[in-house]
Amino acid sequence: MHPIISYLIPSYNHEQYLPFLLESLRLDIEQLTVPAEVIIVDDGSIDDSMTVIQAWAEANHNRFDIFYSTQENKGIGAVLNRMIDSSRGEYLRVCASDDMVVCGSTQLLYEQFKDRPNLRCVLADAKVINESGAVLHPSSISYHGGNIKRLADPKSLAREIIQHWCVAGPTHLLKKSHHQTMRYDESCRIEDYDLFLSLLEIPDAVVYVPEIVSLYRLHSTNVSKTKNLKRRIENIKTFQLIIDRYIDRQILANYLTTVRYKTRAKINFLQKQYVSCFFSLCMSAFFKLKPERRS
Repeated sequence: MHPIISYLIPSYNHEQYLPFLLESLRLDIEQLTVPAEVIIVDDGSIDDSMTVIQAWAEANHNRFDIFYSTQENKGIGAVLNRMIDSSRGEYLRVCASDDMVVCGSTQLLYEQFKDRPNLRCVLADAKVINESGAVLHPSSISYHGGNIKRLADPKSLAREIIQHWCVAGPTHLLKKSHHQTMRYDESCRIEDYDLFLSLLEIPDAVVYVPEIVSLYRLHSTNVSKTKNLKRRIENIKTFQLIIDRYIDRQILANYLTTVRYKTRAKINFLQKQYVSCFFSLCMSAFFKLKPERRS
């Protein structure tokens, strides 16, 4: 049967975590009322990730469609674009190879699209776990500084996502049709923020549901948790470049400007440019107090 849901799994050096993700996918797919497929692209792993993937695919190929391949390392944006292009489902769920999905969560997210023709993305929450799977925090959104009540209010959802970037893990289901006008920047390492800014330009495109739909894993190699100073500055600069891309055409431009100056302050601080850091923080506070500029 033609799949309705496509699970997209970008894999990279997560041999020890992949069995947990893949088993969670199998259990989740069993709860679906519509057909699904799983697409896995390994982005040049140097561990035994492909061995794990092949064994799982062979054990489950009679249950649902599974497609897997490997390539030279090209980065997360290139992998996602490749998987989107090859996917056949109407809805996409991207799952990093070190996270897990909650059983029945994709069906829950899928049902939110009923009678909502303008809806493009359903967003929910995750529990934060450590390398061994122990729960560190009951809410990934709260852990990353987000306010769940503001996300649940359509009037403040966009502002909350822009000002307090708190989306982590496989917590959303997306209509594939959105990618007709949005491609991932293959030079960018922070792909989700780019995706959500493109969604927030569209009225009623995103809705939040207060449910735990995944387990977001923190470990020593997470992009957002790197302790390497040079890499941290590069990641923050990438974040700022994404903001600059949307600053002149985003409905909530003042809030993007607030985040742009706040991001610049982080770079100034890490580079020990404390006067510039203070100026950037002042500008961030100024734009935070300004009324929204709507297009």
